[in-house]
Amino acid sequence: MLRVVLADDENKVVLLLQKLIDWESFGYEIAGTANDGLRALELVREKQPHLLITDVRMPGCSGIELIRRAKDLQPNLHFIVISGYRKFEYAQNALKYGVEDYLLKPLKQDELTGILLRLKDKMGEEAALEFRLKKSGERQQELLIDALKAAADRQGPFLTAEQLRSGYGLRFLESGSVFFAAVVKVDVANAAQYRDGYQIMVRHALETVRRELGTLTDACAAAARREGILVFAGVSEYQAVEVQQCFTKIRKEIEKQRDLFWTIRCTACLGSRKRRPEQLDASMREALWLCRDRLCLAQSWRDAEREPPAFERRYQMETARKKSVQAAAECLDEERLKQELDESHEALLFQTDLNGQMLEDWFDQALEACLYGMRQAGRVEEQFPAEMEESFWSCGDAQSVLQALREGVSRQIGQLRDERSLRETRPITDAKRYIQQHYQEALRLEDVSSAAGFNATYFSTLFKKETGQNFMDYLTDLRIGKAKELLSGDGLSVQDVAEMVGYRDLKYFSKLFKKVTGVSPSDYKKLYR
Repeated sequence: MLRVVLADDENKVVLLLQKLIDWESFGYEIAGTANDGLRALELVREKQPHLLITDVRMPGCSGIELIRRAKDLQPNLHFIVISGYRKFEYAQNALKYGVEDYLLKPLKQDELTGILLRLKDKMGEEAALEFRLKKSGERQQELLIDALKAAADRQGPFLTAEQLRSGYGLRFLESGSVFFAAVVKVDVANAAQYRDGYQIMVRHALETVRRELGTLTDACAAAARREGILVFAGVSEYQAVEVQQCFTKIRKEIEKQRDLFWTIRCTACLGSRKRRPEQLDASMREALWLCRDRLCLAQSWRDAEREPPAFERRYQMETARKKSVQAAAECLDEERLKQELDESHEALLFQTDLNGQMLEDWFDQALEACLYGMRQAGRVEEQFPAEMEESFWSCGDAQSVLQALREGVSRQIGQLRDERSLRETRPITDAKRYIQQHYQEALRLEDVSSAAGFNATYFSTLFKKETGQNFMDYLTDLRIGKAKELLSGDGLSVQDVAEMVGYRDLKYFSKLFKKVTGVSPSDYKKLYR
């Protein structure tokens, strides 16, 4: 769809434009409407329309001024001017700025329709090219951010100015430029329950960050990652007040989306400013540290130059506690494991000068202990550790970190229990099948346990646990049941039946049959004559 903004100081004209034609059937959508020039400019900046239809006389700024300023904001924007004034100079001034057409009020449906049809193909091709270029540019930004994040992780230098110019086409890098990294983090309560909606909100937040930083900086890149929206920025001259105002506007724009979520909190974390881009690994490390620290200190604006990160403050779980967590996880004892994690987390919260990095240390070490124990009990899903790391960054406070760990480990323990039950049930199923196939033979417990792959003692215990009977009782019930089927038919003697179900001693068979059924084999046979 091609986006259109309608602007006229008379609201009835705007309504008429909306109803005059079926916009959707022509491949257009109304992205916004305005009754003054300044609001129309704001819509151009926010909605990035393909077409602006405006009156030439507008409050706030005139239609001609609106066209000029809108063209500066979006060079490829198309315009249709409408007016009730039949003055040649208006048309000439408008056409100077590349206006597609000039219509007089009252508007005629067929005239506007003709212009829209003519513009559709032209703008469609431009929009397709714009989309491809935008996607290419977004991919470049993502690659740049990934390179910056990798440099921060390894605590090594980022790219030089020349590498940024040659590899990413950044031409602003002049002597005296200032660079900084930032993280914009959006926290939503119970985001995991509304994953699709949360992803939409993050996408909108990313667009807001890119748009607002684009008006402030000489060059910038932003990409949404698990840690938040990571930012690279460079300015020819750093103005602290303007930067903070820009991030405040970003935060407020993002938090406007509260209509999608009950609670939403946005935190902007700024790394220290650097004179050379290769120093930005340190700036990103600082921004990420401050982002973690929002779990302990909830503030909307964090600046590493005002509050240097305490990188040296780390957390180490006690060895005894780690072993207790491992033991509970190995036994798949969910209740005991929950208690161990709760007590460990409570002790963590009493740490002096607790910070977000210490919370992540606790999370990682507790998770590692759980993983070690669970892996002794069975196969842990390969993607589980990565999923848990993802869940840490979706937490908004210290309590939700504990909750995320407990819920994730609980799900994995449930799966391990199911797998263990399946592993224990499968050999019993195999044993039953083997007994069904060989019940006519002189079967021993050792024969069946060997076929199932267990030693006799363990197999006997497992068999009774799963079936509720010991091996001999199960075999006896099976043989007597088969004997009853055979005795109810014609032509077989009791001796024949006894041998066919695995008993060579007729006397023993008769005694056992009567004990189980209450009647002798002969009497049972008579019942079916």
